Amino acid sequence: MKGEKNYSKAKALHEKMYAYPNDMSEHNRVSLYKQYMYFLKRSAYLGNVEAQYDLGQQYETMNYLSIQSSMYNPKKCVYWYTKACLQNHAAACNNLASFYESGEGCKKNLQKAMLLYKKSGELGYTLGKKNYLIMRKQIQS
Repeated sequence: MKGEKNYSKAKALHEKMYAYPNDMSEHNRVSLYKQYMYFLKRSAYLGNVEAQYDLGQQYETMNYLSIQSSMYNPKKCVYWYTKACLQNHAAACNNLASFYESGEGCKKNLQKAMLLYKKSGELGYTLGKKNYLIMRKQIQS
């Protein structure tokens, strides 16, 4: 799989950050996070679907391991979730749908949101299926 080596390095750094976050200085946490993002971005740009999804989550997350994120960017979330969704990543389709439903980071499009929730559910993501049924019920009322 494309970008697998970089994604493996990113995952290892992620696990290290989560293993003992309170035992690290802020400087070490920030350093590990920067390394993690470096490998995650490389893998995402190489087309690794899991890295694309994870990168979308990083732009969505406003705080990560007590590190204030200045990276919050809904447009980048939409971009990376779209990349992953096009490769049939079920959770990415669900997350992307929520952006289209709210109009955050993109133009609000309820029809597209519903189709993305449906796709997510069809790909086996329980939350996507649930969100599709909720949205369908809301539209019918």
